[in-house]
Amino acid sequence: MTKHEKELLERRSGIASQMRAMVEKAETEDRGLSQEERGSWDAMAEDVASLDSRIETLRKTDFGVEDVVTEARGAVESKMEKGEAFGAFLRSHPDVNPMSKELRAAMAEMRAQAVGTDSAGGYLVPEEWASSIESAMLAFGGIRGAATVMSTASGNPLHMPTDNDTANSGAILGENTQDSEQDVTFGELILNAYKYTSNIIRVPVELMQDSAFNLEAFLQAKFGERLGRATAAHYATGTGTGQPNGLFTAAASGKTAAANNAITYAELLDLKHSVDPAYRMGAAWVMNDSTLLAVKKLVDGNNRPLWNPSVEMGAPGTFDGDRIVIDQGSPSIGSATTPIAYGDVSKYLIRDVAGVSVARMVERYADFHQIGFVAMLRTDADLLDAGSNPVKKLTMAV
Repeated sequence: MTKHEKELLERRSGIASQMRAMVEKAETEDRGLSQEERGSWDAMAEDVASLDSRIETLRKTDFGVEDVVTEARGAVESKMEKGEAFGAFLRSHPDVNPMSKELRAAMAEMRAQAVGTDSAGGYLVPEEWASSIESAMLAFGGIRGAATVMSTASGNPLHMPTDNDTANSGAILGENTQDSEQDVTFGELILNAYKYTSNIIRVPVELMQDSAFNLEAFLQAKFGERLGRATAAHYATGTGTGQPNGLFTAAASGKTAAANNAITYAELLDLKHSVDPAYRMGAAWVMNDSTLLAVKKLVDGNNRPLWNPSVEMGAPGTFDGDRIVIDQGSPSIGSATTPIAYGDVSKYLIRDVAGVSVARMVERYADFHQIGFVAMLRTDADLLDAGSNPVKKLTMAV
């Protein structure tokens, strides 16, 4: 974290604390916000949004590798060696910048886990890179940040068994009375592995030879953004046919709004309480930023804002005590749309296969004196629902 980012975070935390204190003071005094207080609260809300944007921009442009302070020195040196080898792999060219014997040896361990062969340029991304790419994906898909993400070594169909025994209960058994049977209803969720590509990025050899050009940072950002945008759209509203089943597609409807262009506090409470209490511990609201703006404008009977800003950066605040997850792939408010989901979002399972792989193509673009790079990710997702709807959604009127 840079000094500038730390300063912005401290400013944001201070403003958010003031906003929460203002509302809490009004609640204690059993009154609404005065016109002057509401003006100040709105101005501070704009400051928080502005700081969030500046902090996010800083984080997207800061590509420094995090220090590994919790691991033994030997393990750190091993990671650094792999990272150096992978960087050399990206920059290498058979004519102008061949890989050294030492760096080729360092790549040997990674080659054992290769998705493709050495000649095809297929290598799994080293751990430091995979972490960076995942972080970039989170910026484009809040659902992924709140879901349960699993990684498997192979892409075989992953079977997740379920059972729904909520309709059954025990009973008093009379003396000398034969007990009766109650069958358990089993179900199954199957996660596949759909292949996503960043599409090919061509880089001039001259640019790769320029030591001032941070090739690793450039590629990890582009790969993360492209894969993130593609997968985030499907994690939100994927059809489940030939692509992941999106959270909003899989969730059951818990409440239908009276209007097609506005939501009310009462409707959101109805949605929340349509979810069984068993799934409301640690539950979250999921919506896009335009819907969040509509939620921010909701007030109670005393004209007090119902939305509370988060004191810490990384969360857009809470509503009725539950955190809000922002995902720009979520539907917007409109006729017959489903703009808000609520429930235990950790029940949404995302399955990744063997991490992100990167391929380098030298001969294909040799006549352009360029090298092509592409990243690929195999993934699938669906809502783990045994039959009692851990996540439900608000449906707008037609």
